[in-house]
This record gives sequence, C-alpha cells and structure tokens, in this order.
Amino acid sequence: MNVVSAGDASFFHCLKELAESVRKFYGKPIIIYDIGLTEEQRKQLDADVVSISIDELADCKGKSYLSPEGIPSTRATHKPFCVEHYFEKYDEPMILVDADCLFTEKVEESGFDVGVTYAPPRKGKQIYYYNGVINSGVIFFNNPATKLVQRWAEECRKNDTTDQKALSDVLEETIVWERYKLIQNWHGLKIKIFDPAIYNDHHLTKKSKILHFITSKHRKDIYEKLIEGYKQGKDIRKLFREIKRGRKSRTKLMKEKLNAVFGRVNKH
Repeated sequence: MNVVSAGDASFFHCLKELAESVRKFYGKPIIIYDIGLTEEQRKQLDADVVSISIDELADCKGKSYLSPEGIPSTRATHKPFCVEHYFEKYDEPMILVDADCLFTEKVEESGFDVGVTYAPPRKGKQIYYYNGVINSGVIFFNNPATKLVQRWAEECRKNDTTDQKALSDVLEETIVWERYKLIQNWHGLKIKIFDPAIYNDHHLTKKSKILHFITSKHRKDIYEKLIEGYKQGKDIRKLFREIKRGRKSRTKLMKEKLNAVFGRVNKH
C-alpha cells in the first residue's frame, strides 16, 4: 500500500506534515506529484516527488462556480491523471489523499476496487450537493480501475466542473448513495463507500484515522497552530473554534476564572 498526494508551493506546509505522518505509520515515504513546488521545497520533503504534466484542458488550478451563490470551488482536476501515472509505474494499491490530510494511524482496506467517502444528510436536513456527493480528499484504489479513471479524466476536461463533481457524476451512473453501507457495482468494479468521520474527517475529531484540514483549516497560520495542538494531544476541534471564531471552551473559561481568583488571593 502506498500513500499518494499532489501539491504546489502553497500547500508545502501541509505536505511536510502529511509526509511525516506517512513515514510514521507506513515506514516509507509518501509519493507526491509535483504540480508547482519549488526546487528547495522538493528537497525538503521526505517523499518520492514525481514530476507530471497535466492535460491543459483540465485546467487543474482554475476555479469552477457551481453553486447558485457563486462560491468558487477549486477544480483540482489533476487527480485522475496522477492515478493513471501512478499505475503505470506501481503495482501496489494506493490511497490518494489531498495535501491537507494527515494520518493518525495506518490504514489498509481491501475487498473492493475503489473506495470513496460520502456523508449522508442528517435526518430532516436537506443538502444540495452542487460540488458532487463525495468528498474526493481521500480515495482508495486497490487496482488501476482503468475504465473509471479514464471516464473521470474525460469529465475533468470539461469547463465547469471539479475533480469531486466529475467523479460523483461518473459514479452516479450506477451507484445509489442511499445504499452507502453496501459495496456496489460500477460497470464491473466494486465500489465501497466509507464513513468520512473515520476516513476523511474535516471536523477534526479524535476517532478518525485520516484528518482533513479543509478550507481555512489549512491556512498556514491556523494550520500550524492546529498541528502543534495535535502533537500536544489537544482537542483540535475545540482549538479550531478558539482560533478561528474566538470561542473558548467552558473548561478553559473556568480555568481562566479560577486562575484569576487564586491570583488575586495570592496577591493578598
């Protein structure tokens, strides 16, 4: 099993930590596809860094406007091309993860061809999946899944899509998302749907095997504080609320009040 990612200079701070976690739990370097790293950054990474040329039609660093609110989504359409390149060189299964992911333990899953993560809507809550049903930050490939990857690449060449929406659209030809607890068939391939709370956790809980620092969580100033807290064993879900929203936990507020009280007592 290999862990594979891709990134440019803006995600270097995340890639360093991801590479460290892969070394820790897998005992070997991560494979990173270079889509804009500097030469100095390449040298600093504990990784097998691979150069790749992405199809210009994919426009992998562009933005797509998929929601009615006009919120831009990162295209990240380099991914199927990285998967194709990987299986031209390697025979081992792999996990494709975003640069802002982090392993908290070793993950190896079998019994399927391709695995994706999908979070079903909570009861009574309507969710509009403008950017696709799955979260493509973590994808398992136990074999090349050539037909699926080729179809994914074709969709990624379209103007108004993202890697995530493209793969969701292709899988929806046969996959029934409401049956997410079952392994399903996509034109002869076994597709397994994993719980994102365990395998693609952007809520940063303590039960996950793969954390995902999406949106502002991977902003360098915030990310570095979260990583420092994680290494100290802190609850980084609470820590993020404190950093980003200025909210403190009840426990921390109580400690501060007690310290203030005892501080005044000691002065007297």
